[in-house]
Amino acid sequence: MRLLKAPLFCLLLLPGLAIAEAFDMQHLKSLFDTYQRKQAYAYATKFLDSQEGDPYFDYLYGVSAIDAGHASQGVFALERVLLQFPQDPVARLELARGYFILEEYARARQEFEDVLATDPPDSVKRTAYLYLDKIRLKEARYRTIFSGFAEVGAGYDSNVNSAPGDDFSGLLTPSSTEQSDSFYNVAGQFKMGHPFSPGWVFNVVATGVLKKNRDLSAFDTLTGTLQTGVALNSESSLYNFDLIAQEFQLDGNSYRTLLGANLGWKYDINQRSNITSGLQYADLKYDQFSVLDSRLMTLNVGYTHQFAARLAPVFYSNLKLGREDAKSSDDAAQANTQRNIASLRLGLALSLSSKFIVQMSTGLQNSRYAKEQLDITGKTATRDENYITADLNLLWLINHDWRLDTRLSYAKNDSNLEIRQYDRKLVSINLNYTY
Repeated sequence: MRLLKAPLFCLLLLPGLAIAEAFDMQHLKSLFDTYQRKQAYAYATKFLDSQEGDPYFDYLYGVSAIDAGHASQGVFALERVLLQFPQDPVARLELARGYFILEEYARARQEFEDVLATDPPDSVKRTAYLYLDKIRLKEARYRTIFSGFAEVGAGYDSNVNSAPGDDFSGLLTPSSTEQSDSFYNVAGQFKMGHPFSPGWVFNVVATGVLKKNRDLSAFDTLTGTLQTGVALNSESSLYNFDLIAQEFQLDGNSYRTLLGANLGWKYDINQRSNITSGLQYADLKYDQFSVLDSRLMTLNVGYTHQFAARLAPVFYSNLKLGREDAKSSDDAAQANTQRNIASLRLGLALSLSSKFIVQMSTGLQNSRYAKEQLDITGKTATRDENYITADLNLLWLINHDWRLDTRLSYAKNDSNLEIRQYDRKLVSINLNYTY
C-alpha cells in the first residue's frame, strides 16, 4: 500500500508543477511603462534568480526597485547593465539617481557628470542638472559652497524718471515730466554658504546692479546690497535670519541708505507645493530729502504650486502687508512718507519646451498716506495710490549655466493726486551666467 501512495503523491504534484508561472517580459514592460513601479518590482523579484544578467530585465528591475523604495537592489541591477553597456546614458542616469537616494553624493555627482560628458538628449541633460543642483544643496549642509551670477543687458525705458506726462509740461520743468531713453545694465551676485553645525549655515551675499542711460545720465542708478545671516535646514522647512545693508546711488551720488533685518520661513508641503513667509524691518535714510526718512515693516506670505499637466505650469503668489512710519512728525513727512501698504502679486510659468520658459505676472500695490497734501492742480487730498504692474518674460535656457531673458514690463501709478499719476513701459534683453 505504501508503495502505491508515493507514486500517487507524485502524480498529484505534477499538475501543480506544470502550471508554474512563466516570466512574461511584456507584462513587466507594461507595468513599467505605466509607472506601476511597485507592481513591476514585485513581479520582477519573483523571477530575479532566472532573469538577472539579462540587461533589459536588469534595467526594468533596477529602475522599478529605486522607484519602489529599494535603491540598493536597484543600484546593483543597474551596475550589471553598465558592465555590458557602459555608454548607455539613460542607465547611468538612473544609477546616479540611485546613488543620490542612498546619499552617496560623491558617487552620484561623478555619475551625473559622466552622463553629461556623453552629450545625451536634452531631457537627460535636464534631469542630470536638476540632480546636480540638489546635490549642491545637500552638500551645503557639510561643506562651504560658492555660487552667484553675472548679467549684462540693454533695453528701452519709456519713463526713466517715473514722472507724469506732457499734460503738466506748462506747470513743471522739462526734467520733471516723462522722459524716455535707451539703457544698458550690469548686475552680479556672489554668495557664500558655510555650514558650522548640523543643519546650520552661515550665509554672505553681495549684490550689485547698475543701470546706465544713454543720454539721461542724471537718472543713472547703482544699487549695492550686502546681506549676511544664518539659515537652518530641517526635513521640510528652511528658516533664515539676515541682516541687510544697502546703498542706492543716483547719478553717482548717494541717494538712499537702508539698514534692515529679515526673518523668513519656507515650508515644503510636498514635492510640488511650498509656502513662504517673511517679516522684514528696514530703516531708510535719504541723503538730500530727510522728509522721506522712515522705518518700514512688512509681512509677506507666498504660495507656489507646480501642476502635473502639459507645459508643467507653475503658479506663484505673494501677499504683502506693511506700514511705513515717517521719522519726522511734521505735516510734509506725514503726507509724503507715512503710509499703510497692501499688495498682491500673481504669476504663472509655462515650459514651452526643454529650452524655453515663459513667465507672466501681474501685481497691485495700494498705498494710503496719513495726511492731506496740496496737488499742483490746487486740489487737496490724502494721497491714495494703486501701483499696477504686468510683466512678460521669455527665458531661453542655452545650457545649464547660460540663459537669455527677454522682458516686457508695464507699470501704472494710479493716484487721486494727478501729479502722482504716470505709466512706464520697459523692454530689455539680458544674458545671464549662473555659477
